[in-house]
Amino acid sequence: MKINFTTNNVINIYKSNRVSQNSNINKSNKSDSIEISNVSKEIAKYLSLAKDYDIINEKVDKIKEQIKNSKYDIDTEKLSKSILKELKGCE
Repeated sequence: MKINFTTNNVINIYKSNRVSQNSNINKSNKSDSIEISNVSKEIAKYLSLAKDYDIINEKVDKIKEQIKNSKYDIDTEKLSKSILKELKGCE
C-alpha cells in the first residue's frame, strides 16, 4: 500500500482545519440575550416594594393565627357589601 504524503497535502489539510476552527470561533462569539419589557420592570419594582411592606405582613400573620385558633370571625354583611361594590364598579 502506498500513501501519498506530499507537502501540498499537508498544507491543504492544515488550511481546511484552520478554516473550520475560525468558523467555530465566530460561532462561539455569538450569545443569547433577553430583553425585559417596561411593564415587567414595573411589576418587579412593585413586587419588591410589596415584600418590604411590614404592616400588611403583620395583618396577614394576625389573621393566619386567628384562623389557626378558630377565632377568625367574618362579617358576612360587610363582605357582601364589598363584593357588590366591586361588581358595580366593574360595569
